[in-house]
Amino acid sequence: MSFDATYPHNLAELPPKIDFKAPAFTDLLIKARAELAELKGYCASMPNPMLLLSPAIIKESVESSHIENINTTVVDVLHNQLFPEMERHHADKEVLRYRDAILWSYDNLKDFSLSTRLIVGVQKKLIPSSHGNYRKLQNKIVNDKTGEVLYTPPLPMDVPRFISNWENFIHYHQDTDPLIKCAVGHYQFEAIHPFDDGNGRTGRILMVLQLIHDKILSLPVLYISGYINSNRSEYYKLLREITRNGNWNDFILFMLKGFYSHARETKDVLFKIMHLFFELKANLKKNHKKIYSADLVEALFSYPVITPVRLSEIIDTHYMTASRYLGRLAKDSILKEVRHGKYHLFINEPLMRIIKK
Repeated sequence: MSFDATYPHNLAELPPKIDFKAPAFTDLLIKARAELAELKGYCASMPNPMLLLSPAIIKESVESSHIENINTTVVDVLHNQLFPEMERHHADKEVLRYRDAILWSYDNLKDFSLSTRLIVGVQKKLIPSSHGNYRKLQNKIVNDKTGEVLYTPPLPMDVPRFISNWENFIHYHQDTDPLIKCAVGHYQFEAIHPFDDGNGRTGRILMVLQLIHDKILSLPVLYISGYINSNRSEYYKLLREITRNGNWNDFILFMLKGFYSHARETKDVLFKIMHLFFELKANLKKNHKKIYSADLVEALFSYPVITPVRLSEIIDTHYMTASRYLGRLAKDSILKEVRHGKYHLFINEPLMRIIKK
């Protein structure tokens, strides 16, 4: 039966009938695995890696949300994370939920593994009103401009069966290289489309978790959304090619290129962040001995945009003391001091330049 976008897709269960060891994959697999191994090793050498990764995870969250036409900037999100939720702009609120979903899922991966419990937990973090339930009604993907139906996912009653098959493939198909398995698993999750909303964002988080689960990475530190966002048209075209014609190879090659190129890019970003971290630490130790503390330096990296109130909470000191510390660093041009409405902000501009690129 030929594919009809207006009917629930007759999705085949995993594994697909393809040659997972095809020679076409070999060169890219070797290059991607080498870069990812270097990235993993590099993260292991970082002091307090999750702290240094914090602003970079915001960058990934912005890119992933942009794919869903949730548009904001890294700068705006870093500003908005300091404000009460009721004062945040909608797009920034969505991005910060994505950040929280990454961190929550990473913290719970060991306990939940790659399972329904983890999947619905991620989705609930992204969209709290959904309660993390799989869809009960039939939905469709529709072109917003033309109204054309682009894809109709499988029937709701089949979602649990397909998710169970997805889990079995991820956990037990040991003969397949983890990067190829990750690409295949990603297509399948998006094709199942198990939720009413948030499927794309959930699926991109699951890719990183899958690489951690398979010990390719140790931290949620591959910014694959930037690659997908830069190649959005090709990404969707290749997904459709699998759905319509069973052409898996081109999509797998596309994803291997992404794993390779963004492992290199991520490594470069982290190198620059760590270099800046040690540079600032040495500067404060030498020139600001009276205010220097490891907690202060770490706060300026976990919050590239910070307020005296937030700093006082982090380093456990009085608001006025924190304000004096930040003012002194601004006076010496280490931080930039700005006003944003009623908020008094201090910006680590060198760090912002790194993560904005």
